[in-house]
Amino acid sequence: MHLFRSKLNIRSSDLLSNDGMLIGYTTDRGRAVRLPDEALPYHGMVAGRSGYGKTTFARLMMLQQIIRGGGLLMIDAKLDSDDMSWVAQVARWAGRYQDMQFINLGDPANSNSYNSVLEGDPDEVADRILTSLPAPEVAPAAEHYRQSAKQALGAIVGGVQALGLAYNCIDLSILLHNERALSELEERLRSVLPHHPATKNLSLWIEQYRGGFGNDTGPASARINMKRLKETLGGIAGRLHAFGTGTFGEVGSSYSPDVRLFDSMMSNKITYVSLPTMGKDESARNFAKMLLADLRSAIARIQQLPKSHRSRIPYLALLDEFGAYALMAMNRVFEQARSAGISVWAMFQSIANLDAVSPDFRDMLEENTDTKLFFKLASPKTTEEAAKMIGKGTFSKTTISATSRASESTPKITPAPEGGLSTDAGYAIAESEEEQYRVTEDDLKKVDRGECIMLYQGCELFNLRIPNITISKWLSSKAVPIRVNRTKRKQVKGCDYFKNADRYLTAAKAARA
Repeated sequence: MHLFRSKLNIRSSDLLSNDGMLIGYTTDRGRAVRLPDEALPYHGMVAGRSGYGKTTFARLMMLQQIIRGGGLLMIDAKLDSDDMSWVAQVARWAGRYQDMQFINLGDPANSNSYNSVLEGDPDEVADRILTSLPAPEVAPAAEHYRQSAKQALGAIVGGVQALGLAYNCIDLSILLHNERALSELEERLRSVLPHHPATKNLSLWIEQYRGGFGNDTGPASARINMKRLKETLGGIAGRLHAFGTGTFGEVGSSYSPDVRLFDSMMSNKITYVSLPTMGKDESARNFAKMLLADLRSAIARIQQLPKSHRSRIPYLALLDEFGAYALMAMNRVFEQARSAGISVWAMFQSIANLDAVSPDFRDMLEENTDTKLFFKLASPKTTEEAAKMIGKGTFSKTTISATSRASESTPKITPAPEGGLSTDAGYAIAESEEEQYRVTEDDLKKVDRGECIMLYQGCELFNLRIPNITISKWLSSKAVPIRVNRTKRKQVKGCDYFKNADRYLTAAKAARA
């Protein structure tokens, strides 16, 4: 085997295990470094510049997880068709293509359907939607609107669920800014479930927005003041509208979606999510945040199951370009997902990506990831933080010095043959110990393409080469276009507010009259 030597003078630690997930090969002796299965749920973080090996590492992890029959969630923020095709070919080669699920927001025709707000109780759904808003720690002035939106979403979702209706983002958006639709929901609840807590909760919430038209003693006092409602909830209604229309709506508006994240995790599905962050940056990032909130809800459900019902192989979640859609609520996932047998790997380019969420969030991520991989770094702040994370060590410093001297004296004016010759030599060895960074900032800038520094549990250090997994030309020639696996959809009754939009439009009613 040919070794690709490193520019760094780093001696790797002893091997962790003979079994487990291959991470890479040491640059000094070419030994395979494997991460045992029991270490996977302690999570990992991967930092490095674009184009220097993060995707190569992700491919290596996906290949192994697919081959051994494990469940996988990959969030790809680059919308790279080559990566999607690569995963599909590996799944076919491993005989697991029936487990493939694609959520492709850029190409709904080649995507499974996924409804991010359908699963969970009203509080869970409300919290999931609110992840698209700035966290209270970031924007404390917006806390009033955040809590108002949570109350509204909880009341509306609770009412719809009480009626046994399926719903989606566009349904919730219409209910938040259309008086006729909201009044119809309240009347239906009062007619069918007059004593249900959801009915009372919705009516009490609506009551605070009634009246205020300047004539509170007349019939107008019973009407919903939509102006006040839109002033308070217009922002969240607009975000939901973006998720429920266009290509996002084509993927995410199904009442019986192909992808239900909890079911996918329990049945070890391979879920590949492509985000069009280049073309639709804000909407794609907000969608990813809602997906992560759904992941958190699914993990909470798995935690409640007996261990005998959980998968033997840890579920693997790879979050590429994590800094683009990270949210503060993910701290609970890194802190508690271990007990559910979930392994989460956050991949990003610089520390600034995490600081944009919160410095506390960055500290939490560093604290709750046992395995850290550092590819080539460039930012001074990122290299400094990485060097600090790797830590310092005590190194011996040996100083060797040698001296020699020769002298000769011969008097010129004396008749006697007098003179002198002398020589001496000295040799000294001094040893001292000094504390310095195990990997310096300059070392992190010298890391080659496909090479990384791995830190495990804060002490074990490895200098690794990541193998590049490629598809042979023969296998590539046999590749067929990606085919989306469709599931037999369960027949459910939905709200259909968008389908029946003419019933709630003033212009449509005027035209019919």
